[in-house]
Amino acid sequence: MTKEQFLNETPFSLNYDYSKDSTYVYNNPNNGTERGSLSKEYRTKEGKVLISDHLLNIEKIGNKMITGYTFILDSKIVKKIRFEDMVEFTSA
Repeated sequence: MTKEQFLNETPFSLNYDYSKDSTYVYNNPNNGTERGSLSKEYRTKEGKVLISDHLLNIEKIGNKMITGYTFILDSKIVKKIRFEDMVEFTSA
């Protein structure tokens, strides 16, 4: 997947995530004037979104990867995801 597809809120899966019923999507607030967040979407077998859950806040969007963070029990967890690991979701 490309950076442009990510910024255009194209749903994607990760090539190392074995969950077949979920995808991820970037939430781009105010057309990119603010940093957004990453949500996880739980889907039916037909590809319809059942529920969306906040996953990470986006700290940085680089040319090759994004950097996101969240807090768990007062500890900051940082996750980097490469664009090449993102696989564009195509409906069933």
